[in-house]
Amino acid sequence: MNSIVLKFEGAEKSTMAWIEKELLLVEGKEPTIERVIDAGLTYLGPVLVIGLTAIGEPAIAAVVAPVIAKAHQDLLVASALVTDLGPTPNAAALFESVQTNLSGLLTAGNIKSTKTVTAITKAVSEIGTLGSAVKAAAAQVAAAALPPAPLPAAA
Repeated sequence: MNSIVLKFEGAEKSTMAWIEKELLLVEGKEPTIERVIDAGLTYLGPVLVIGLTAIGEPAIAAVVAPVIAKAHQDLLVASALVTDLGPTPNAAALFESVQTNLSGLLTAGNIKSTKTVTAITKAVSEIGTLGSAVKAAAAQVAAAALPPAPLPAAA
């Protein structure tokens, strides 16, 4: 299997890797990076909602909700970029930005709900896996687009 996700250390146990393997089984062919991202976002959206609803403290939820909504919106934009333009550094940067913003929620220390911390931690990890896959794929695309090295001059 020419994996998109599994090549990253530690990713073999990620939900994204599981999704990739299941897509291969269901579709009978290697899934594209776009397909893995779309399926991954179908999973991540509800994970973020579960995290938000488990907070249980309205004042904290009011602060966290816009960050989660922005994260979800940015993930959709990153997915659309990859679908329309292929893996690009811009799309990878969006995944990294979402990962950083959601990590910031956890490091702020305001969230006391174990279920919320678990959900956001899981989302951060999976988004990082997707971001790494997009970044690596973007580098491969850029390398493939380079012109061949010139031949040495004849002596």
